[in-house]
Amino acid sequence: AAVCCACVAYAARLPPPSAAEEHFMDLSAKFRQFHSNPINIGLHFVTSPLAILAVLSLVNKVTRTTFITMLAMVIYCVSLVDKLPPQLIALTSLFMAGLSVASNYTMSLGYLTHVAMFVFGYFGQDLAHISTGEKTFQSSYQQNNDFWSLLAEHTYYLLPLVFDSAMPDHMDRASGYKTAGWMSETAYRIYHLMPLVIVLVMNFVSKDGAMCFPWQFYRTRLLTCKLTETQDVEDLAMIRAWAMKKCPSSATSTHWWHTKPHADTPDDKVIPQEIRDAFNRISGCGTIRKMFTDRFSTGWKIEVLNGMNEVYVSAPSAFNKNTSDEVFYTQHLDGPYYYVPFASCFRMIIGMDKNLELSTSFPMVPKCVAAQKGDVLAFDFHREVHYIVKNEGVKNDDFRIVLKVHYCIYPSWALPFGKLMGWLSTRYNKAFRALFLATILPNSIFAKLLAFNVVFWTKVVYMIEMYFGYANIVYIALAGALWYAVGDYRAFLITTSFIHYLRYINTYYHREGVAYGDFKRDVVIYKSLALGQLVFLYAHAVTQGFTDFSAAAVDQVGLGMIIGGYALSMYCTSLLGVDGTYFGIELGIIPKQKNYVQRFPYGVIPHPMILAQCVAMLGFHKHDGFRQSMPWLVPAHVALYLVHMVQEHFDIHAQRKVKTA
Repeated sequence: AAVCCACVAYAARLPPPSAAEEHFMDLSAKFRQFHSNPINIGLHFVTSPLAILAVLSLVNKVTRTTFITMLAMVIYCVSLVDKLPPQLIALTSLFMAGLSVASNYTMSLGYLTHVAMFVFGYFGQDLAHISTGEKTFQSSYQQNNDFWSLLAEHTYYLLPLVFDSAMPDHMDRASGYKTAGWMSETAYRIYHLMPLVIVLVMNFVSKDGAMCFPWQFYRTRLLTCKLTETQDVEDLAMIRAWAMKKCPSSATSTHWWHTKPHADTPDDKVIPQEIRDAFNRISGCGTIRKMFTDRFSTGWKIEVLNGMNEVYVSAPSAFNKNTSDEVFYTQHLDGPYYYVPFASCFRMIIGMDKNLELSTSFPMVPKCVAAQKGDVLAFDFHREVHYIVKNEGVKNDDFRIVLKVHYCIYPSWALPFGKLMGWLSTRYNKAFRALFLATILPNSIFAKLLAFNVVFWTKVVYMIEMYFGYANIVYIALAGALWYAVGDYRAFLITTSFIHYLRYINTYYHREGVAYGDFKRDVVIYKSLALGQLVFLYAHAVTQGFTDFSAAAVDQVGLGMIIGGYALSMYCTSLLGVDGTYFGIELGIIPKQKNYVQRFPYGVIPHPMILAQCVAMLGFHKHDGFRQSMPWLVPAHVALYLVHMVQEHFDIHAQRKVKTA
């Protein structure tokens, strides 16, 4: 952050752009003479970034740090502020920031792989020229006496030149832009470094799991371990024996609080000091701390929320409908503070007996676990859908007694958010306790109405998360706000059209510990949103802005490609099933072999689902009006699909970690 501020301060002192930008435009005019073929330009968007990525990644690997490349990238982007048109500043800084972040992940590749990446990227540019019959820009100054200085300049400006060559001729690439009334020309240019800042900030807040964006791999937040240390086992036995002596109710659930939730709470509803000491030893034990640090980081704060903790007892085979106890058997989120960023409140269930009858189900993972003696289940209080399941044909002979322990988990830099999450969660839990106890045995119309509302709103909140996701609501709303702010629909189109491809690629690669229900829900939402926009834009182009509905305006061949492609794709889905379509086999969700379907088109057409959808999208692109209005949209869709197809074909994924005793 300090480096970014220093560089921006330096850029603010630069003189207004004049000769430097004119020099770039002269260089760009020469570069365009050798880069007019769209295929050549498109290949450069693959080869040039690949070579740059190889260099950045190799430096990270050799130096064992990402700081050097990150600093070099920031300095490079800031140095372009007085030399490029604003839109090229934004594009170049966005692309370079993306490559810098990507190099953090590719640095683990071997040295030979890095060399191969660089060779393919560097010499691939020459192959792109040879295949399209265009000479290279380097050949125009190959024999000059100042070759090395011209090559250095060519390398320095390479990415901006490639971006500029892809811009339509009618775009104002020179200083023909208009600045906002309150901004100086230099400030306006610095403003276009915002993509760089946004990417770096997003990478920082998401790298340790403090925040997860829709295109990233989403790891389950259900954590498990088992308490086996002698002290922990003895403490659990002590607490259970004390609870049984208190004669818990055989008709409803029973609760004893760790700390008085209210001043008027009876003393017999609060655990005594000796039991509280045993409770505290368990909540602070090393096994539980290790479980959290293994999932997050040793730099994260792990704070016990004693104001929420309790000893909870389920009566044997007791379930009362139309009371607040029904909440536990209803799919639900425990708390409403989904939107507090960078911090999580974890609820932990610790089993203390031979429970066989009652399991806790997590449908978005998916996983169902019966917590028995020493078993620990920890999940996000505000974000993980769960409910209690009665296992058919099995009954507990005795009470099911568990500890409910709560923690606030957050990175050390997010202290204000962590404290806010802990405070809000504790206050909410105390308020809900009071409502819960008031409706556990409703004996009046008002109490029954309260009990109904508890269950009703529990279901509403859960259904929104289950079928749409609060994070998706926020992201799509922000994309809409960006559209409104910049006044250009393409801002919304770009930020919502390609999410599902990146999620496919990330999830297929990482695999281990995936939140599978969240993955399926999210990719279906963003794929539907992307396809809906394609259909709308196609209909808009075919009907010339919804003014001409004659059949003559329809491209019959293109429409056939669309219908045929999606029909074949849907048929493939019916063969694989929904889970098979969304990597259920690769992720270990369904126990089948990868090539278990051999009926046509499988075994005849390679990757038929992906290729069918590519054909359908090219059907959109075939229409002249659609292609002229959005020339980049379908190629971007197809390119990302093909990247994922290559990943699937060669089964490129991270190796699973081997667990040792």
